[in-house]
Amino acid sequence: MLRRRAPDAFEAGLADLVAACESGVDLAGVLEAARRAASAAAGGAEVSAYAIAEDGTNLRLAGGPGADGLPIPTDPEPRHAGDAWIVPLISARRTVGCLVVRAAASTDVGRVRLVAGMAAQAVEAARLWEAVAGGASHDPLTGLPGHRSFDRVLARELSRAMRTGDPVAVGVVAVDGLAQRAEADGASAGDELLRTAARCFGTGVRPYDTVCRLGADDFGLVLPAMEAEPARALIERLAAAFAASASGATVSAGVAAFPANADTQPELMRLATGALYWARRGGGGRAVAYDADVVEALSGEEHARRLERDTYERTLRALDAARGHSATARAVSDYAGHLAAELGFPPERADRLRMVAFLYDATAPGDEPRERARVAARVASSALDAEAAGWLEAPADGGADAPLESRVIALAAAFVEAGGHTGSAGAGRALAELWQRRDEFDPACMRALESLLAAREAG
Repeated sequence: MLRRRAPDAFEAGLADLVAACESGVDLAGVLEAARRAASAAAGGAEVSAYAIAEDGTNLRLAGGPGADGLPIPTDPEPRHAGDAWIVPLISARRTVGCLVVRAAASTDVGRVRLVAGMAAQAVEAARLWEAVAGGASHDPLTGLPGHRSFDRVLARELSRAMRTGDPVAVGVVAVDGLAQRAEADGASAGDELLRTAARCFGTGVRPYDTVCRLGADDFGLVLPAMEAEPARALIERLAAAFAASASGATVSAGVAAFPANADTQPELMRLATGALYWARRGGGGRAVAYDADVVEALSGEEHARRLERDTYERTLRALDAARGHSATARAVSDYAGHLAAELGFPPERADRLRMVAFLYDATAPGDEPRERARVAARVASSALDAEAAGWLEAPADGGADAPLESRVIALAAAFVEAGGHTGSAGAGRALAELWQRRDEFDPACMRALESLLAAREAG
């Protein structure tokens, strides 16, 4: 039986940052969580968090001591000035904010850079979602309240429970296989699945319960005066109704309750989300109530990987909806992921490669491949890590000495640039062109691409 290991201050800081992002708090909440995580990463140093001002001319203070109107850093690398480290938050070549860590020049800020990379992605995604939603309190697809309403209701119910001593349960529910359904049957099929889930969950709870849409494929439930186990049983009944209405489609869910499991909103959401991931690790299609003796809390490293994946998906969806010009970057990302699966990459590695491939095309679209790779590698070094940057330093060549991940990105980018993502005819023409240039690409990757296209044609 697995028991939860007590996290150290840095891991707890990362967990709080992830919880802030996953529970859909606003930009100020994300930056406050980043400020606390950075302080823990720097051994308790005083930290201030800044976000780029609305007019894009300077940085405004978002948390901690300091002054508004700081100049925007021009160098993406951390630098020491006066008595503090300036650590920019960089997303896709844009500075979206910075962390000011009041510490000596000799202080190692490596872990602060990890926090900054995670925070930059979260800030960018939060702003994109704000732009898409336009500040609306309800989700236009499902008609349910959005994540801001969820935050307000949960805060209100927790405050009431603290006064009365009553419990409050929180459920986080995710539709299993939504992305695969949308890819196989079209976006409208995925949308219909979400509407069905919203209808089953929204009409199956008590009048004073709250059901909200939190993100791309997940919903949140606030269940006053209910312990974790009864909440889990309720969600299982709602899941059965959903399965009956959606041709056997399933959901996974995680549940945690106040005060038995946690006494703060971020911690409650962290434990409920951890239980959800545990449910999915078991194959999905079930609801799990958090139990410290059974559900292993996600480590800081696992949280970081999960944030990368979730933020990646949310950012892509928001970009598609808000600006509509991420099609080629997403296509490169998708083909890189499909090729990775054909080549036998573990799922976590394939997901990570998809994100790096997206960076490759999105950071400098249209540039000469070597320059695009150089720019993307610099972004990845700041936002992700040295390994991810290494994958991007060689994709322009994709030679035998390059990491396999680099060769996958090289082929995916070349295939999309040749029009391979524009339909079966375009895929055939692109494959023929790449075979004429086959000396430029890894043979195993070429075979994987050919196998992938043949399977799609047969399907």
